[in-house]
Amino acid sequence: MKQRVIHIIHNLEIGGVETAVLSSLNELNDNFDFTLICIGSINKKLLETLKPHIVSNIKQVNSFPNLAKTVQFLRKYPNQIIISSLWKSHIFHFFIKIICQIQTSVLFLHSSRFAHLIDKYGILLGIKIADEIWADSQSSINFIQPYNKSNLPAYKINFLLQHLKPKAVKRTSTALFKFIFLGRLTPVKRLDLIVQFVYELKQNGIALIMDIYGPDDHTLKGIENKASELGLSSLITYKGICSIEDIETVLHQYDCYVMMSDYEGMSISTVQAMESGLICFLRKVGEIRNYGQDMVNSVILKSIDSRDWNEFIHNSVQVLKNEALQDKLLSNSTTKFANQLTYTQDIRQNLERLMSSQV
Repeated sequence: MKQRVIHIIHNLEIGGVETAVLSSLNELNDNFDFTLICIGSINKKLLETLKPHIVSNIKQVNSFPNLAKTVQFLRKYPNQIIISSLWKSHIFHFFIKIICQIQTSVLFLHSSRFAHLIDKYGILLGIKIADEIWADSQSSINFIQPYNKSNLPAYKINFLLQHLKPKAVKRTSTALFKFIFLGRLTPVKRLDLIVQFVYELKQNGIALIMDIYGPDDHTLKGIENKASELGLSSLITYKGICSIEDIETVLHQYDCYVMMSDYEGMSISTVQAMESGLICFLRKVGEIRNYGQDMVNSVILKSIDSRDWNEFIHNSVQVLKNEALQDKLLSNSTTKFANQLTYTQDIRQNLERLMSSQV
């Protein structure tokens, strides 16, 4: 008989956490009695990409009747392992733990900061009932440790969705540089810095275009206005949402990747860009602090003060004008994650470890 495993998330939409969860559904359903619970909305188009038996194991809690059915479902089965991701899920997990038989509770962290006050209290509630902590990066583990008063064991879960192949076609040093941003369009992603970056590269004689992919959380209009003010409207284009299955194909169409977020966990899209053979221009946040090496496998913005920004622009221009430097960065970045487990492999390994400890 398969072990019952429940994973609670917010919404089933396009996003970092959700993309990782979707990538694991086939294997987790094959190896465990696995159910995904969504506290909120479900993108119906995403369901169309899944097998029927997997869709039947996804439950939506967006109304009181659905909540009652889900609680009834959970109370039927003792000795469950329940994982919760993000604050709403942690709060739900907390109350479920009180009324249901849950053998093991896992708090899954995906950020190295509290997004807001409710997020903080949701995570702290989750810690109270958790048996162990999983995190998407070492930076997230380091962040939560001061609040981990019970010294719960904490495990880093690899967020490499799959190993991508480096693109086969090598660009020429005189060609137009094609840049990409891939991620949710929110203020924390600092696309305003990306627009400024494009402007300064152009001022330094770099021929480029910048394409932006991802769901828009009321941020795009401001970015388009800033691009227009700087005369960059013809260079910066919003391309819409990139589906999970198209990520490798899309990344292979570009030369460079940019990530300027204020906060990140693992930054899945950065890892994907590195493996795909894109020159990466990154900010020193989250797990990038540990795997990004300035002028070794990427170009790193250490902070946004003027001295570090000017150094970042100087180094970026230097790399873009020097093919040998490009080759050096790409040689180091494309092999950086070669020996790491994928997210699915790591999740499965940790679930099997938990089950063996229960015997």
